[in-house]
Amino acid sequence: MNQKQIYVLFFFSAVLILLGSCRKDHEYTPPPQSTEADSTSTGFYLLNEGGWGYNNSTLDYFDVHNGVYTRDVFTKDNPDAVLGLGDTGNDIAVYGSKLYVVMNWSKKVEILDASTGKRVKILTDNTHKAIENARYITFANGFAYLSSYTTSEKGMVLEIDTATLSIKRAVEVGRQPDELEVVGNKLYVANSGGYSQSNLENYVSVVDLNSFTVTKAITVAPNLRRIKKDSKGNLYICPWGTTNKLYVVDTKTDQLSDSINVKVDDFAIKNDTAYVYGADYGTKNHSYSKIDLKTKTVLPGSFITDGTKIEIPYGIAVDPNNGNIYIADARDYVEAGDLFCFDAKGRLKNTIKKTGIIPGHMGFFNRLK
Repeated sequence: MNQKQIYVLFFFSAVLILLGSCRKDHEYTPPPQSTEADSTSTGFYLLNEGGWGYNNSTLDYFDVHNGVYTRDVFTKDNPDAVLGLGDTGNDIAVYGSKLYVVMNWSKKVEILDASTGKRVKILTDNTHKAIENARYITFANGFAYLSSYTTSEKGMVLEIDTATLSIKRAVEVGRQPDELEVVGNKLYVANSGGYSQSNLENYVSVVDLNSFTVTKAITVAPNLRRIKKDSKGNLYICPWGTTNKLYVVDTKTDQLSDSINVKVDDFAIKNDTAYVYGADYGTKNHSYSKIDLKTKTVLPGSFITDGTKIEIPYGIAVDPNNGNIYIADARDYVEAGDLFCFDAKGRLKNTIKKTGIIPGHMGFFNRLK
């Protein structure tokens, strides 16, 4: 999922082991797993990105109301898709009635009916028949916006009409753009430049959605990765481990307005609270912090309050209804990972074992039965 060169640098040994194990691991799909039912939660899809180059990404679904977790629903719902979901799932989101699954190394976006999981369309670039290094997706006003690395020298954002499911416009942004967010009539794109470790990008591109042109670059920090907004439209941005700060951009002025001292690799926002984990690569020293976004204050202690240990946190999401916190565990990047569910007070509710290889992305949706 992550930037491919960085993925190799950090996990080269694990990738080598994949040569002998990944395909065998996914020849067998365990049956649905029953867990604790919760009538207040929202169901969700979980994207397991799989090993880079091994075409073993999978899509699972957790029916939280009935407490049933089903693995590899894409294959079950699309038996004619002989190649499966594809290679290296990088992002997932539900918009309207459709589920969008961004497949990085397969150079496409799988568009599914969110209620049934059945394929609606495979989206590729109209001109080049592929979307090079598709990364992240966000939505606003009937359109999807997809970041794409394109080449080592430039990055693009594609505008997708969600009614016709076709690419309408494209705009060049910084090198290797990652997450992106819409506030008002502006699109903000975190550029990493991660292919060139000696010359990283350090800015957020601001795109006017009317003209679909870049109007400004906001300098933040090198190697930007995550970008998310709060209820007031402020943006919170973190790099790929180059600093121990969460940066704040005021979208009214389009200026860097603040920074919060916290170890951060990924985070999720619910209401005015950010749930942040910081992961030290190559170690098991991880922190789990909670930030009051009204005061920009890191609250004391860990948001995991019962001492639960996670091998390698790789994704985080918060249930929009009841505040349950989900953390994906990549374990060793080779064997199937796990998914932990904590209640809003940080106590472990249940653990789903062996989801798929490298679980990391969740899209909340109550799938109809």
